[in-house]
Amino acid sequence: MTLQQLRYFVVMSSVLHYTRAAEQLYISQPSLSYALSELEKELGVKLFEKNKRKTMLSPYGEAFLPYAKNALDMLAQGQTKILKMSSPLEGNINFGYIYSVSGELPGLVETFRKQEDAANLSFFFQQSTMDNLLDRLMNGTLDLLLAVRPNIKESIEYVPLYKQEIFLIVFPDHPLAQKECVTFDDIRDEKFILVSQRNILRKQLQESFSAEAFNPQVLFEIDECNAIAAFVNAHAGITIMPETPLMSNYDLKMIPFANGGLHREICLLWDKDRKPMPSVQRFIDFAKSRRIDG
Repeated sequence: MTLQQLRYFVVMSSVLHYTRAAEQLYISQPSLSYALSELEKELGVKLFEKNKRKTMLSPYGEAFLPYAKNALDMLAQGQTKILKMSSPLEGNINFGYIYSVSGELPGLVETFRKQEDAANLSFFFQQSTMDNLLDRLMNGTLDLLLAVRPNIKESIEYVPLYKQEIFLIVFPDHPLAQKECVTFDDIRDEKFILVSQRNILRKQLQESFSAEAFNPQVLFEIDECNAIAAFVNAHAGITIMPETPLMSNYDLKMIPFANGGLHREICLLWDKDRKPMPSVQRFIDFAKSRRIDG
């Protein structure tokens, strides 16, 4: 049974006249008759019958027609889906991100949509821990990931997009709250609430701590930045982390570090061993055009 036979059958079922159906299909009448005859042979039944020289659907034809139409409709939907997937102007992008970049992500995506005429692209966002998101990127659940520069992995490609500043964050009546900037010497005697050691941010902070011979007094370790902000707001301690969207819910003071500040590099990541869809490649090209150095 061929797709062509199904198309011929559905058209003939609608027209119920061999000559007109052949004209509609731009084929000869013998070609139409042969194709339908072969279909009937394969099914083992007559799909059409004549009553006083008038062609009609047989009971078998009437039973088969909705299935033939459904098959053609499903194939048409599949074709449309493939065309959308293969078009750089349409399709879906499964986009992962770590929570601490959620403040910058909407602006980045909207800039892409406006500059690249990508209003018809659909984005599906997933937020999780770095390790979880990397696993999803590697198994194909995610197309792209906005996160910190990863440890070197052979199959991970990335482009640096921007530098995210990391602040000392204190409550308003803290003795350091009025300072315009701080050094590590200013905070050596402070008590801290920091992200847990399994968080990529903590690993990056530790590199800065080691470079400054700074050994913070850690009261609490917490997995999530919003919870840390809530503890600081309750005067339980102070912290070092980037600004996050929900931080505006609290009355906190963000103080930059002196001597150029404390930063980390935020990158767009993808699996270079997996060929990206055209829509995903468009975003990668957009990111490369905005890359920063080192």
